[in-house]
Amino acid sequence: MKILTRITLVMCLFFVLASCRDTKKEEVETKAAVEQIESIEAETEDIIESVEENAQELKKELNELDNI
Repeated sequence: MKILTRITLVMCLFFVLASCRDTKKEEVETKAAVEQIESIEAETEDIIESVEENAQELKKELNELDNI
């Protein structure tokens, strides 16, 4: 009976360790995905600011043309 208990405990320990490894891999993948998303958000904000600046410049130029 002791052998069966030991085998069961070893199997449980193996499954716990395997679960921890998977969790760590998932955490690393999640962190990488979050960093990529944040990078894309920053680029998007820069593009939006650039487009808004260009739109304002175009409005000014159109107003100047209308005044001519």
